[in-house]
Amino acid sequence: MMPNLCPTPPPGKFCLWVFSVLSMLLLTLPLEGQTGTIQIEVGLCGSNPNGVDVARNGSNDTVWVIDSSSGKICVYSSISNPPGLALANMIDHPVGAAVAPLFQPQCSGIAYCQATNTFWLLNSTSLELVEMSDQGLAIGAPVPFSISGSASGLTYDILSESLWTRDTVNQLAIEIDPITGDVISTLPIPGAEVRYGMGIAYRLSNTNQGFLDFTYGDAFDASVAELRSISVQTGELQCSGIEFDSTIDHQLLGIAQGSNPSTLLAVTSSSLLQIVQTVPGFYPPADLFCTADGEGAVNLSWRNCGPGAGGLYSLLRITRNGAIVDTLPGSATSWTDLDAATGVTHSYQVQGVVGNLIESASCLLIHGPGGLVDAVAFPGDRPRDLAYDAEMDDLYVTESFSGVIHVLDSNLILKRIIDTGLPNLRGIGYNSILDVLLVSRANSSLVTFVDPLTGSPLSSFPANSGSIASITYDSAADDWLLFDNASDPVSIRRMEALDGAEGNPLGVITPPSTSGLIMGGGVASFSDGTFICGVENLGQVTSISQFTGFGFPLNFDLPLSAIGNSPVLLDNAVTGFEVVGSSVVIAGQATDTLFQLLVVSDGPDFIRGDADSSGTLNLADAIFTATWIYSDGQAPSCRDACDANDDGRLDISDPIYTLLHLFTGSAPPPAPYPSPGPDPTFLDGIDC
Repeated sequence: MMPNLCPTPPPGKFCLWVFSVLSMLLLTLPLEGQTGTIQIEVGLCGSNPNGVDVARNGSNDTVWVIDSSSGKICVYSSISNPPGLALANMIDHPVGAAVAPLFQPQCSGIAYCQATNTFWLLNSTSLELVEMSDQGLAIGAPVPFSISGSASGLTYDILSESLWTRDTVNQLAIEIDPITGDVISTLPIPGAEVRYGMGIAYRLSNTNQGFLDFTYGDAFDASVAELRSISVQTGELQCSGIEFDSTIDHQLLGIAQGSNPSTLLAVTSSSLLQIVQTVPGFYPPADLFCTADGEGAVNLSWRNCGPGAGGLYSLLRITRNGAIVDTLPGSATSWTDLDAATGVTHSYQVQGVVGNLIESASCLLIHGPGGLVDAVAFPGDRPRDLAYDAEMDDLYVTESFSGVIHVLDSNLILKRIIDTGLPNLRGIGYNSILDVLLVSRANSSLVTFVDPLTGSPLSSFPANSGSIASITYDSAADDWLLFDNASDPVSIRRMEALDGAEGNPLGVITPPSTSGLIMGGGVASFSDGTFICGVENLGQVTSISQFTGFGFPLNFDLPLSAIGNSPVLLDNAVTGFEVVGSSVVIAGQATDTLFQLLVVSDGPDFIRGDADSSGTLNLADAIFTATWIYSDGQAPSCRDACDANDDGRLDISDPIYTLLHLFTGSAPPPAPYPSPGPDPTFLDGIDC
């Protein structure tokens, strides 16, 4: 009897695991013993507050919050037992309120100078520093300064008597002489290339060392998630800091040191917070990053923050789902798991051990469809849509505000840049038959053919919509699919791609109303004529679903939980994607990031037709497949290799296909052949 090669498929034609995963950030969870929680929260003064930065007057322990546009400062009195903040005054400051039609000046910083008992204000639109008395009066003339980026946040350096601000464009801390306006020095703000946060505060340690604290969040946080510190003397990233816990669900802006080392003052646009941190005996590993490699392994990397020289611990332990799976030297910074079960979500801990004390960093990882393979900062300005040429391994990515197309390989490494000269590109698709790209533009009803080597525009045709956000080429039907996000309901326009008949409308694709699905961003086709499209949930694209060529939903559903919080926090979090091998590459427009997720369970590379895994295709492979299927022979190590004709079924046609190729010269097996590689038709439900 033939063995059960694949469970009976649900409606559709594919055997796939459908995953439901935890709706939380999947990478770095809060570090144990280092969290910050809200101790006090009070509203800001004024009828329509827009707070931006905070400072503490050390002479009387009052807290001052500057509004970015009203020309007001809220002054709060502070008590320590029990902790409290109460509005004591609201004053006008000398920079003044923003005035229409330009709504300038905008203030983005306030700092207290202990030596003179005065405040400094940052006018971020005209790049000026204004000294102010504690009565709100200007002292002297404004001091102009010049930087190439932005200016957000302001803090006073007690040792050098200078001011520091933060350039959030170039990710720099900038030291300025408040007397002359000269830039004294700059310090790079370390971390991932994609980050959130504008707060900065100077702190003097008990050893008389200066540190700059700054708010930080990466692409997976999609908001401020922690407080980090760098040494003013060396620029080195410190291990001390605060991971804000779940009670702090605000977008933190300005920050200042509280009255004692365990408290932090922070401001949102509408609230003033006092945050208290619990300091651990020593710090746990930091920046834990967990990925699946697409071939069966899970990779963990981290930064050591132990008490020994160079951050050493006595030893490090790795746990998976609560069980210790490995012990490492205290200097290790990475680990690979080759034994994790596929198709499930795993919880990992990296435990720093010193004596009988343990401090841990944690992460969750999907090991299978939906699992994170890679995430890289986009080399341009906000990725929009993607198209892939498998033969050349060229991944084309449009950016939001130009006519430039970035060409990367399947490992997301930049190969070259081409410039179309067209304004504001949006969607992009690749026609493998004609070897041509098709692009759309913002607010244009024309779509344009582009040469994939030079970027030169060739010709155009009307798309019947000025809001084509994503494009894909349907090779099975030789059609273009154009995602129209302005239609109601959101739909896909099918248009002729045949040379000479380009652009003839062939119909509009929408899911049936009974499905309850609303398409929302991005479209990519498969060779069998089906396609995948983003699906909206409460206005945000939170998953990717598969549809027939007519728009009927199939059983494939890929949650986007592994790319972090951006799908539920940010507008335009996901604007396009493309299938590359056994993964899907996602354009994280709002986070300026390319994410790569698995869409098929991890498995090794294989050679199609090499049923006995000998490394070559020969007569033994046909005999092996037939014996396994019909005579209960030895099971293969990779079932996908037995599907010699790649029709998604394991039957007598596979050994026959192999024999015909070997002895009559008929067509060779489809890819991957003759060299090992991933399965390009991974949605057939047969894998290794």
